[in-house]
Amino acid sequence: MPHPKYAPHPVEAQVRACIAAVLNMTGETYTSLGELLKVTDVMIGRRQRGLAPWSMADLGRLADHWGMSPWHLVAGPSEALAELTPARVNELRAARGLRLFSGAH
Repeated sequence: MPHPKYAPHPVEAQVRACIAAVLNMTGETYTSLGELLKVTDVMIGRRQRGLAPWSMADLGRLADHWGMSPWHLVAGPSEALAELTPARVNELRAARGLRLFSGAH
């Protein structure tokens, strides 16, 4: 349950859905995102459960990492996934030893 002083805005659910969709596609984990953002996997989990907000700076870093514009992480999961290039998806999946995609996502 969110902290009483923190009331998440509905757009945050959209951001969490976008991040979850991209994680599912790339095979990345909360741990790998935490390493990227220099926070713990527990903090990533809190953000993804809506217990703590994502910062604009972190959304920018994630977007850079995934090769998209930050606004795609607000636009919706379909838009975020459409911006992921197959090459970037395969690069991230290969780094984790996961099956590669042939192109369409």
